[in-house]
Amino acid sequence: MAALCSAAMVIGLSTVISAGFATGVASAATHTVDKAKAKSTTTTSKSKGKKTASTTTSSTTVTHTTTVSAADTWLLKAIGAEANLGSVRIVGNVEQSTGDIILSIDVNGDGEGGGTFKQQGSTIQLKRIGTLLYFNAPTKFWAAHASAAQTKEYGGKWIEVSALNSEFTSFDQFLNAGDLVAAVFQGHTTPLVLSKPTTYEGHKVLIVSDTIVYKGKKTTGQMYIQDKGKPYVLKIVDRGPSENSTIYFSDYTKAKSIEVPPEPINLS
Repeated sequence: MAALCSAAMVIGLSTVISAGFATGVASAATHTVDKAKAKSTTTTSKSKGKKTASTTTSSTTVTHTTTVSAADTWLLKAIGAEANLGSVRIVGNVEQSTGDIILSIDVNGDGEGGGTFKQQGSTIQLKRIGTLLYFNAPTKFWAAHASAAQTKEYGGKWIEVSALNSEFTSFDQFLNAGDLVAAVFQGHTTPLVLSKPTTYEGHKVLIVSDTIVYKGKKTTGQMYIQDKGKPYVLKIVDRGPSENSTIYFSDYTKAKSIEVPPEPINLS
């Protein structure tokens, strides 16, 4: 999430997705020279684990205004709703000059979930169950991020690591809808703007937006929040000089069961 705190990418959700996943894979490659080394270098205490919803909310409320605006209030409502949901489906596309990133994941309110990312022509599977994180990247993706020996051993296989490990928080962020929503305007330095009630896909919504200009280049972000019932997020749009992303939230329902993948290689 730290990437979002820079002035250039205050609302850069696409940066979280693209940089975050690459960081996670690079960490996995670095710590998998062999199982013994991985076990000794990738285990951390629970104190470095996943942030709670309250911690996320606290970091998001820091603005440069003396009062909480209507836009801030709706943003906080949305973060709270996403942190206490049953399950939601998140589908999106991040357009970059180096190629698009496509994600499709089902996320439970407790942080468990799973789905796929398609990046650099490779489809990567990802799951979190309890305190364990699983990912499966094809051989060609490992070849771009690891040694030949690691590529041969781990390519196309399920890897199991601790979700509490700070080295792998980049993966974990995508499986917490509250954190994902909070990241959009985290550390914003300009006042958020709230639209008048409007309609999106048959739903009454309010749109929270922000615009920043950095070195003459503009970045804008919009979050569509359901106006009636629970203030769930329905869409996030991010437009910047180098990346554009659109993320859709749908199928809000009860928590879904996530199955442990077959024969994962434990590197916790």
